[in-house]
Amino acid sequence: MEILNLCAEKMNEQEAFTKPLCELIKLCGLPFQKKKFSDEISYSTVVSKFIAQLGYLMRVPSSEVRIQICKCVISFYNTEPPRKLLSGCQPTSANYKIQMAELGGLAETLVLSLAVAESQLIEKLWILKALQHLSSSGVNCRLMLKARAASRLCLYLNGDDPSGQLVFRSSEILWNLVENTSKEEVCNQLSSLECVHTLKEVFEDLLMHGFRHYDRQLRNDLLVFATLLAENPAAPMIESGFAKLLIALATFTEVKIPNPLVKGLKLTCCYEDFEMKKLLFHVIRVLSKDPRAVQLLSENDVMPALLYYVKPNQKPGFYEWSAAQYEELQLHAIAILASVAPLLIDKYLSCQANTLLLVFLEWCIGHDAFFGQGNSFHGKSGRGNKLAQMRYSLRVLRSVVALYNDAVNLNLCDQGAISQLLDILKYAVNKSKEKEDAVLLEIQADVLFILSAVCKNDLLRKELFSYEGVDVLIPFIQMDPKKLCSGLGHNFLLLSALDCLWSCVLGCYIAEDYFLEKQGIFLLLDLLAVKQKNLCNIILGILVEFCDNPKTTSHISIWRGEKDQTAASLLIQLWRQEELDLGIKRDHYGRIVDMKRPITSSFQKQQEVIPLPADCPSFAIMEISENMRAKLYSLLCKLGFENLPGLSAKDRVTLPIIQHYIDFKVGEVWSEICAELKEEFKPISSDEEALKVLSEVSENIGRMVAALQTEVLESQHQQEIQEEQKTYKKIKAIHKQKEMLNKSWENFLTRTSNYEALKKAKRLQEKSIEASRPKLKTQNEAVYSTDIKGLGTTIGSGHLVTVKSTPPQLTGRPLNVTELALRKLPLSEEALKKDQKPVFLSQPPGAWGPGSLSPCASGCAVSAPARPSSPAAGRARAEAVAPAMVRGGVAVLRKYGNFIDDLRLYVRGGTGGMGYPRLGGEGGRGGDVWFVAQERITLKSVREKYPLKRFVAGTGANSSVKALKGEKGKDCEVHVPLGISVLCDDGKQIGELNAAGERFLAARGGLGGSLATNFVPCKGQRRIVRLDLKLIADVGLVGFPNAGKSSLLSKVSHAKPEIANYAFTTIQPQLGKIMYADYKQILVADLPGLIEGAHANKGMGHKFLKHVERTKQLLLVVDISGFQLSVKTQFRTAFETILLLTKELELYKEELLTKPALLAINKMDLPCAKDNLNELMKQLQNPQDYLHLLEEEMIPTNTLEFKDIIPVSTYTGEGIEELKACIRKSIAEEAEQENEEYRKKKLLLLQTSEEQMNRR
Repeated sequence: MEILNLCAEKMNEQEAFTKPLCELIKLCGLPFQKKKFSDEISYSTVVSKFIAQLGYLMRVPSSEVRIQICKCVISFYNTEPPRKLLSGCQPTSANYKIQMAELGGLAETLVLSLAVAESQLIEKLWILKALQHLSSSGVNCRLMLKARAASRLCLYLNGDDPSGQLVFRSSEILWNLVENTSKEEVCNQLSSLECVHTLKEVFEDLLMHGFRHYDRQLRNDLLVFATLLAENPAAPMIESGFAKLLIALATFTEVKIPNPLVKGLKLTCCYEDFEMKKLLFHVIRVLSKDPRAVQLLSENDVMPALLYYVKPNQKPGFYEWSAAQYEELQLHAIAILASVAPLLIDKYLSCQANTLLLVFLEWCIGHDAFFGQGNSFHGKSGRGNKLAQMRYSLRVLRSVVALYNDAVNLNLCDQGAISQLLDILKYAVNKSKEKEDAVLLEIQADVLFILSAVCKNDLLRKELFSYEGVDVLIPFIQMDPKKLCSGLGHNFLLLSALDCLWSCVLGCYIAEDYFLEKQGIFLLLDLLAVKQKNLCNIILGILVEFCDNPKTTSHISIWRGEKDQTAASLLIQLWRQEELDLGIKRDHYGRIVDMKRPITSSFQKQQEVIPLPADCPSFAIMEISENMRAKLYSLLCKLGFENLPGLSAKDRVTLPIIQHYIDFKVGEVWSEICAELKEEFKPISSDEEALKVLSEVSENIGRMVAALQTEVLESQHQQEIQEEQKTYKKIKAIHKQKEMLNKSWENFLTRTSNYEALKKAKRLQEKSIEASRPKLKTQNEAVYSTDIKGLGTTIGSGHLVTVKSTPPQLTGRPLNVTELALRKLPLSEEALKKDQKPVFLSQPPGAWGPGSLSPCASGCAVSAPARPSSPAAGRARAEAVAPAMVRGGVAVLRKYGNFIDDLRLYVRGGTGGMGYPRLGGEGGRGGDVWFVAQERITLKSVREKYPLKRFVAGTGANSSVKALKGEKGKDCEVHVPLGISVLCDDGKQIGELNAAGERFLAARGGLGGSLATNFVPCKGQRRIVRLDLKLIADVGLVGFPNAGKSSLLSKVSHAKPEIANYAFTTIQPQLGKIMYADYKQILVADLPGLIEGAHANKGMGHKFLKHVERTKQLLLVVDISGFQLSVKTQFRTAFETILLLTKELELYKEELLTKPALLAINKMDLPCAKDNLNELMKQLQNPQDYLHLLEEEMIPTNTLEFKDIIPVSTYTGEGIEELKACIRKSIAEEAEQENEEYRKKKLLLLQTSEEQMNRR
């Protein structure tokens, strides 16, 4: 460093030191090397000072030295590693020198050195080249700005330079300064008149004489700098004439008016000229923000130039722009027109801009072909559509109507803008149904705003809007509140719709009535119930204005929200929320705390007393317009404060505060007046007394309201006590009734448990029956016994029983007790075989005669009580009837042998009755369709009784002069069996009927015509439902096919299911009763066999498994020898069978595993059954030891816990009695457990009730 300074000083005396100094500087450009990693940090101060010294050497008066310094600086940016390294050294990091240059402030020194080389072009270019490299760093750029680099470089732009490098390098450095530092600071340095003139001259030169691609790019760069300057109000763009030149350039191709500023200028279709055109349009937008430029914009025909693009772009524009380029220019021009039009409103009207825009919008919603590219920033709404053009055209209309200029609005309405805007709105709404995006929402919001501005304060325009406009507005008010947080603009759209409602509907009775007819008030209240803070104030304001229409109050009164909330309750809730937001203190019951200032907000209390002029509103007055309480008070005044429906106790406490809102507000105003007077003056005694009286009036009102609130709370407390007492009485009565039932049951058990007493009672009953029969009999008539053995047959549900021959009593011996012989019927074996075929009795009832067998309504044959005329006639008739009875019995049994557990029905509530508009009469409500559970009913009987499976309730009576309130239509009741689940057509369960007498509302009747429905009746609810029967049994037999379930049912009960030695013998559920010696009965259901995958509805699994749900206990039946469905399926051992059955039940419904369960191991009569049983018991005692041998799919998550495991054989009868005893024991234990839980629950309820009574 010292050598360099010494050489620099010697150069002033001898030029011979120039070359050594250059060589030394050249050495400085070589890469640095380091021995240790820490050397870079250790020597950073020295190195930065050394590099800074290079900048100071720029003072040396030698072009050669200066150029060498610049070359040295440029070499810093050479990142190639050195070719040779000193021993023990390594190169420094690539940016080390650059960082040291930043630390030494080299960039600032080089900028200052430009003044030294001002007259030397070559030196200046080398310095600019070095600065160009240095300006790539933000630190260096900030250092350069300190030396006012921007203004210095701008002044060099128009210097003499045949090569053009001066302009190029200066503009590049300016670009880096703009990108890496503050734009405002760069613009401030360029805002001098001299700099702006320089930019203008260079731009004009490049514009008129630059024909190379490089020149055009440089011209566009300078145009960007000009745009930045135009954004700075301090820049003299207008004074320098630069703004006028740019405006003329932007419009000369469209207006075609000769302008000396652009004389001889021609644009080409190249990309650079296209970019310049867009930049010039952007300059117009920037200048439109400057009020001083408005005159320039008007004089240079900017409005006609921009309006030129407001037309269908069927052909390319000027100078053969491509379709994509023209579309981008068009959208850019229309976007700028939205900024310019409000400033040049006279030009706008004179150019008939409204007409052009409406025609253009008509084209936008048309269906003609359009090939828009949609590849520009403004066309981001997509390719091939006109939404971008529509969006920016509507922005123009929005900007001009926002001025509320009568001439503009009148011009729009004269051209039918209201009707056209509604068509555009419908078009956008339909497009949104396909795909909703931000552009379509913005279009809809803009149209609504334009309609609001046009129709405001003009009754005729509101009438034009009324019917069609209200129909369009209604869906916006019905918007889903969840969409308000979507971020697409739904919130802004809803606000625009409410503003349109305020401006276009309110004040026009035609529009208001139609809005009410469309139930618009209900929709507004629904929206108010969402309690969106930014919407509540607007909606309340609309409702207050609507209340000027006398029909509105009734609509508000009959509105009901969620949980049957009334409008009054909603308004009071909003009042409480508003008070909470304002920080008004209330106690935990909602009563007044501050009697002097009961409704004053916390913000209002914090304000100091400031004397105000008489015409200036105080805080108390201003507060009325800032929150919702005044609007809520006004609405409740319209509804009235008396007899408001649906109010809770809390609402009734708040209501007196609202009722005296004006009184409290007057008190606040007087309080402010008193405070101001005391601040400024000292009132005389009479005035002070008057002020004291006024303040006491307000305080007394507060105490009165507090007393009313306390009275309401006490009344509510008394009512709650009365309700609790009633509840306690009901509980006590129920408890007493339960005790009586238990006592009655105990007495019944005592009476029925003594077998000898029962036998004695039976004998007494038979004697009394015999004694009651008449003793005298006619000698000439034959008496026939009704107790013919073998004629009556009991069958199980779902079985087909065939009577193969006539009972021998009818053919072999007499029928009556007098032993009158009957002749044997001459029936051959062939005839008997024919008689076995099912034949239905088709004779009409009258053909049978008195005393004959005739079919009843249900299809069964019953005996008439009439007697035959003689014994011979009786015998003949018996001979004729006996074969028919046999055939008829077969037919009846076959017909009713099917089992139905699923039925699909159509139900429809009755239509309401017509209202009476003239007198306000209300039609009767339509009847309802009910399903009623009843014993001894089957789904089969329901299907046969109602073959159409269609149930419609009665229509409500019409309102009339005699009966303004029409009667309700007749209900339709459908009796269904117990255990029914009611399902919708889509499978969703909507109800259950498990006990006799239970009812389910299947279809509700429609409302009668009333004010709410415009006196037109509503149709009843209609739907298709499915009745799903799940058998209710004590025990359900569950097992795989051919496990012996049907055989077991036949052994333990009197049921006779079909039994065979093949799988799936039982295809429908069978029921049987286990009869015990003490007349105890237990119902057992034999369910069809399951297969693997039944839980997934494989093999009708769901149809069979559903019956397991209603059984109290499970009895698993397992074949001890294992199970194999077919030769194609895998063999399962008894242990695997138990696990598979448990797995199927678990996968179908986990709750099934919580039921009590027994295990019956069947077929113990087979060989090796004992060995298999021993092995199975070991596996069941320690299942974890064997699970690892099985597949994971077979292992259930939870296992069944069997109360008892009983080996049985349905073939030999082994274990059957033991099984019956276990079933009874398990049922009894379960019943006892349920009774104990019930008693504990009731006892706990009684104890709780007594404790509550003692507290009181």
